[in-house]
Amino acid sequence: MPANVRAGQVISLVEITGSIGGKVNAPKLADELGADVAVLLPILDTSEMLGLVRTDKGEVHLTELGLKFQKTSKNKVRLLKDRLATIEPFRTALELASHGKSVTASRVTDTLAEMGLKWHYQPELNESLIRMLLIHWAIYAGLLKYDGKSGKFQKA
Repeated sequence: MPANVRAGQVISLVEITGSIGGKVNAPKLADELGADVAVLLPILDTSEMLGLVRTDKGEVHLTELGLKFQKTSKNKVRLLKDRLATIEPFRTALELASHGKSVTASRVTDTLAEMGLKWHYQPELNESLIRMLLIHWAIYAGLLKYDGKSGKFQKA
């Protein structure tokens, strides 16, 4: 999952696509979002990873899940809870935090690095990006809980 994409950006993309009729070309979508294509692409990638949209020849289409997501009035990201659990770094964090154990972003980062997955080549920045992904997505979706004092995540 792209590290710089937040839930609000994905929600906006789905909302705008739905308000335009469920199908829109990428340049128009970027214009509607007030973003250039460089900003749109990671948001679009994340939306596709989550199964909310699909792209075909420059056209962005809402999927069945995307339509359901757009029509939901609250707790939108919780609707994605099961899908998020299958995507890194969430899958590894959940696995490490299973059985009532707690886990740090550092441990998740090290485990992912052993699997060859990194978000940034600098270890400190890589860990920070993974921590932010876990906080911004996994907590919001109800997958994990976070103790800011200890810096540890637990399964929700």
